Amino acid sequence: MSILKETNYKYLNKASNGFCKVLKIRKIFALQPSEKLQGCNFENDVKSFNFDILNTFLLFVSAQTVSRWVPRDKTSRPFLGKCYSQIQYQKSQKRLKMKKYDVIVIGAGPGGYECASVLAKEGKNVCIIEKNEMQLGGTCLNEGCVPAKQYLETASYLAKSSYAQSCGIDVKKPHLDISLLKKKKDELTQQLRSGIQTKLKKVQIIFGDASFKDENTLLVANEEIRFDHCVIATGSIHRPHPTLEADGNLILSSKEIFELQTLPRKILIVGGGAIGCEFATFFNAAGVEVVLAEFTPTLVPNEDKDVAQTLERELKKKGIRVHVNTNVTNHIKNQNSIVITLQTPKEELQEEFDFVLVSIGRIPNTCTLNLNNAKIQTQKDFILTNKHLQTSNPHIYAIGDVIKTPALAHMAYNEALTVANNLTKETLHVSAVNVPFVTFCQPQVASVGKNEKTLTQEGREFIVKKHFYKSSAKAKIKGDDSGFIKLLVDKNSDEILGGSMVGNEVTELIHQILIAINAKLTCKDLAKMVFAHPTLSESLWEMLN
Repeated sequence: MSILKETNYKYLNKASNGFCKVLKIRKIFALQPSEKLQGCNFENDVKSFNFDILNTFLLFVSAQTVSRWVPRDKTSRPFLGKCYSQIQYQKSQKRLKMKKYDVIVIGAGPGGYECASVLAKEGKNVCIIEKNEMQLGGTCLNEGCVPAKQYLETASYLAKSSYAQSCGIDVKKPHLDISLLKKKKDELTQQLRSGIQTKLKKVQIIFGDASFKDENTLLVANEEIRFDHCVIATGSIHRPHPTLEADGNLILSSKEIFELQTLPRKILIVGGGAIGCEFATFFNAAGVEVVLAEFTPTLVPNEDKDVAQTLERELKKKGIRVHVNTNVTNHIKNQNSIVITLQTPKEELQEEFDFVLVSIGRIPNTCTLNLNNAKIQTQKDFILTNKHLQTSNPHIYAIGDVIKTPALAHMAYNEALTVANNLTKETLHVSAVNVPFVTFCQPQVASVGKNEKTLTQEGREFIVKKHFYKSSAKAKIKGDDSGFIKLLVDKNSDEILGGSMVGNEVTELIHQILIAINAKLTCKDLAKMVFAHPTLSESLWEMLN
């Protein structure tokens, strides 16, 4: 009977298995796993009970006495304390009381769960609505940033094996078991989802599709939920290709690519942005033949031309076949392969692939929200907001990929904190000027602040300062001295306006430039600082001295 001294429902339900078998208790009831016990019901064939044992158990349920055994239903199954139907009624009554919230957040991605968590800590009655439990954490956690970086970290181990050999380490040719990598990825995402659930312990979580009924009401599974304020954080979905529709079989999106149990022999990646270049790096390191096709004149089109050209050159050195200014004009599906026709500037190519990965960007996930019912204005599916992130309905805010700011997880975090402040403290506005962009291909690409194109369009006089990794001792020690770091500096004031990098670990180094820009530092300011040697960071100091 010692187990009955523990009133925690989860513990009792787990630990009392033997006790329940003796008493033939079918189920122990509680309103919530963390609440006090409410009752239990018994199997049909129970004829007699030890009332000393029952009374001991009774101390841990809400009823105070047992005067008789009452039939629960037509099967005459007895119960102790509150019966199942009573508890279900109490649950429904509890839900009815909670149908109105101070704030409802739609979408449990980086921006959504961060905003909900902060608001709950500030004492707001908050509900977060997510389509399904396995999407807690959003695209970033489940099928984007996090799993992609797990795969790319694995790719870096594979890429370093040949360099290790040159350093005297006897390394056999490595082989990747992608099924084990997938298992590790699944374990990682599950751990992080659990962490988010803990972070949201003060937030009511509802799983289901949400849409607006009117300006202050949402519908979830035909149930109405009202709010004082709402935050839309539904993220984005894959941009469909005009001819290559993802089928989860031969034509894949970045979501399905993480479900592969075997490596392909040959893959075509359509789209040379961040996602395409990262997956090209991974599959190339894993020994897969990779063809990368990009519609625009350069890879990573938002970066400066010299950065994009350096990246293309280095990817080609690794054996990746890169085609820019290239369109997919036709495809033929076979049982286990797909034949693709590519139109390059020079020729038409027809090749057979095991899979095609379509990664041509993402679009706002707003089409099922019925935004018109809430009088929310949009432009090309993007929700329009003011500088405080309010929509055309002042009670409703929008953050993340659904608005026209950089579609980045760290931008969504920043916007989440801005909205949380606006709903609880002082009024803030968001700025997307100095947000770092990072791509984790090999070599890595990073930039922050204004680029050459923007400064030229503004008519700003600027100087380009550049330092190549080939003169960096640490880059050579690490076995990869490709790439450079670049600063864009105001010609008159010497103030740092922007920076771009391509090379080893630049996704970490870029934050030094971010701090310099925000602090309005000049090149002279940076040149006076002491950088440790040998480091990659000292390349910045060497460039200025």
